[in-house]
Formats: sequence, C-alpha cells, structure tokens
Amino acid sequence: MTARRHALQSLLRLGTAVSPCRLYATQRASAPPPAASNELYDVVVIGGGPAGCALAAVLGSLDALDNKRIALVDSGKLTETRQWEPPADTYLSRTLQITSNNKRYLAELDLWQQCFEDRVQAYSRAIVTDALGGGAVDLLAELSPVEADAAFMVETKNLVSGMLKALNRTRVDVIENTRVASIEAAAWPVVTLSDKRRLQTRLIVGADGASSRVRKHANIGTYGTEYEQYGLVATVCLERLNDAAFQRFLPTGPVALLPFPGGFANLVWSLDADLVQLLKAVPEARFADFVNAAFRLTPAEMEYIYSLLRSGADADAVGAEVAWRLNVFAKSNSDTPRLPPHTAAISPKSRTTFPLRMRIVDSLTADRTALVGDAGHVMHPLAGQGLNMGLADVQCLAQVLEQAAAAGEDLGATAVLDRYNRQRYVRNLAMQGVVDKVWHVFGARSKAVVALRSLAMDGLDRLPAVKSHMIRAFMQ
Repeated sequence: MTARRHALQSLLRLGTAVSPCRLYATQRASAPPPAASNELYDVVVIGGGPAGCALAAVLGSLDALDNKRIALVDSGKLTETRQWEPPADTYLSRTLQITSNNKRYLAELDLWQQCFEDRVQAYSRAIVTDALGGGAVDLLAELSPVEADAAFMVETKNLVSGMLKALNRTRVDVIENTRVASIEAAAWPVVTLSDKRRLQTRLIVGADGASSRVRKHANIGTYGTEYEQYGLVATVCLERLNDAAFQRFLPTGPVALLPFPGGFANLVWSLDADLVQLLKAVPEARFADFVNAAFRLTPAEMEYIYSLLRSGADADAVGAEVAWRLNVFAKSNSDTPRLPPHTAAISPKSRTTFPLRMRIVDSLTADRTALVGDAGHVMHPLAGQGLNMGLADVQCLAQVLEQAAAAGEDLGATAVLDRYNRQRYVRNLAMQGVVDKVWHVFGARSKAVVALRSLAMDGLDRLPAVKSHMIRAFMQ
C-alpha cells in the first residue's frame, strides 16, 4: 500500500488527468442469497445529501433499472427537507456552486426545476486578487455569450429539497430518520438500521460525507492534508445588487463573496483556528466592517487587526479601528470593478464554521461498495468544485450501472465497479492536486513566489484565449 500511495502522490503532484477507459465484460447477475428475515435490494444508497439524492433520483428514473429495488437511507428528516419553505428575508449560509455543465445535467433529469429557481444566482464573472502581490484576474469574463452563465449559486437545502421532490415521484424507497447501526459482510452485504430493519443488497453506495461509515466498513483507507484552518461561512447583505464572485487571497487564507439574488452574498473565509473563533465572536453589528476590511486593507493592516483581536481588545474598540481604516481607504481609493460592493450587514445567526482538509481515498470501490461525493474525496473549498466532482461521480456510476443492468450483469460485481473506479479515481485525484497546489502557492510569503504568482495572474488576464480554455477545462 505504501508503494501505491507514493505513486498516487506523484500523480497528485502532477495534477494528472485520465481519459475514460473502455468497458470490459463482467460476470452475469447472480441469484440473490437466501435471507428470510432481510429485505432484498439491488442498490442501497447511504446518505441523503446532494450527491446521494442525485444518484438515487437518477437510478430511480432509468428504464434499464426499472425492475431493480433501490433505497435511499438517511438519519435526517428528509420529508421536512422536501417540504422546506424558504425564508423571505435571507439566504441560508450553507451553499453550493454548480457549474453550467452540471446544472444542465440536473435540468435534463428534471431535478433542477424542482428547486426554488428564483433563489438561484447565475454569475458570469469571478474576480480573483492577490493581497500581497497585487495580481488580479477576471476568470470568467472571456466566455462566449452562450456560456455567459458559467456557474450558479444555490443553497444546499434548496437543491436537496428539489431533488427529494423529484425522488418522491420515483420507485425509490426513501428511508429517513434512521441511522445505520451496522454493515455486515456477506455474499450480499447486510445493512442493519437503528429501527432493526435489515437491508441486504447487491451494492452499497456511500454518499455519507467526509466521515463516511460505508467507507470505513469497506476498509478503504484515506490520507491527505489537514490545513489547520477553518472555513467561516455567513450570509451577508451588500449595499447594491451584484452578480459577480470575488475572491481575495490573504496571507492567512482566501476570502470569497459569492452572489445571491437581491443583493445578498455568501461569505466563505478561510482562517486559522484561533482567528475563526475570534471573528465568529465579533458582534454582528460590527462584523460587516471586518468583511469589508478583508477585501480592502493591506495584509499588514489585517495582521494588526488580528493582533488586536488576539490580545483580547474590546470588540467595539477593534471595530472602531477597522471603521477608521476603511474610511481612510475610501478617501484615497475609489471603488473599482475589482472590488466587491460594500457589505452592509450580516444575516443574524448565519455564521458557521467547518474544518478545512484534503482527504484522498485509496479507491472509490471495494467489495460490493462504491463511494460518491465527499465520501470519496474532500478538498479545500477555494475553487467550489466539491459537489461538481460529486455530480461527476453520480453521472459516471449511473452510466456504468445502467450499462451493466442492460447487459444482465450483477450491479455489485467487482468488474462492474472497476469501470467506475477507472473512470473517476484519477480525475478526482487530479482536481484535488490542482486545488491543493493553488492553496500552497497562494499561502507562500516568499517575495519571489509572490512576484511570480502575481505576474502569472496579470499575464493570464491579458490572454483571453488561454484563460477561456483553462476555465472551460476546469468547469467540465
């Protein structure tokens, strides 16, 4: 396993991509094993998040799987999520960025249309700046009019609610409010639920997140990087309407404002563990100034403000210092298109945090087991590609299972699952590698590295054809 990990780490360093592999013949579907007290299924999806709901909905709609029994299991209250009525005066802080390709895929399956589409924000510009070196690049400005909406911001709950509405019209058995008590290895694995039900299935799909119980049951190892930082997310209200995304790389980590309708925005701020707690404790009435400072003040000024917070200075006094420095900035700098609109306020009680890490799995499959979404890959959110990778997993696995069912093959057979692993594993690894390298490059403070990365950003901004090609490749 050590040799294999060295090889995979080499691929990670190179950011290698792989082309889809051709399909190979597999064994025919085996007869179900005797299990008098068990409920028999062909596929059991564990996890009712976006990836799990999408996969269950896709499988439940495929004609080739019309005679297959499929279940979705989650410990949450999925009926409440399906019946969710959004608040009228704010947006939830847990959000997702969806590429145009994945939005199109969801729309073709009639999953996207079930969301509250008036709460989705399309955007065509993403402006990235380097606080230390001054480099800047407008990443989406050169796309064609047909591709003007390169990405979409949607609340996680809105997307999952829509998927569950679509799922409710399929033949999939949705089992909610029930956690997985155990998974037993057998000819067909047996999933025992907390309500004592026993589901015996050809195939278990783990869509149960970064701490996947399915992955642990399958003895699929993981390794990676703990960034020793947390993401602080919140919903903020801007002073004017906005349809662009803004990201600034500070020495302490990137900060991003992602657009929502009505002048709202989603804040995602990467910070060291001590700072994230200090900023989370800043009074809501003062917090908007700290967000504005992160996009406008120099790194030295931000370090000074952080030092005040760390020293235990009164939050109002620190807030007054931030407001004064922003006033000085406003007198000497007019707002430009590369600065986001001022943040006017934060939505009450919207600040939450989560740890930042990269986790790589040894494989996306094991005996009668497959992983999709965060169960199979975790990375830094700076590129907003987590769910997009998960939806690519869903598309690939659904296609592999559809082909296997049409050929009369066993959906859980090793050779069938190997097709999925061959097509997705290295692609995921490559994307994780690219994002990890971006984080490390922009976290460096060496003058030479700072100068080179800013030169590269400014140069890229002047090469529209190269920039357009890069973004199209990244958004696939």
